[in-house]
Amino acid sequence: MNIVTIPFEVPLTVCVKGELVQIVAFKTLEHGNVKFGVQAPRSIEVHREEIYQAIKQKRQSGDTE
Repeated sequence: MNIVTIPFEVPLTVCVKGELVQIVAFKTLEHGNVKFGVQAPRSIEVHREEIYQAIKQKRQSGDTE
């Protein structure tokens, strides 16, 4: 795992499944909070951790709804 430190509002570009994905961190007015912007091709799924875990659990249980 690589740990990278970059300033706010500077895009970080990574390669996922051969596709370029940009991630940008933004400051908010709320102390201690940040927002992330993600620009990725539609072929790359982007989810918050809790949504990803729910999808993963649903797939493992064989539920196709």
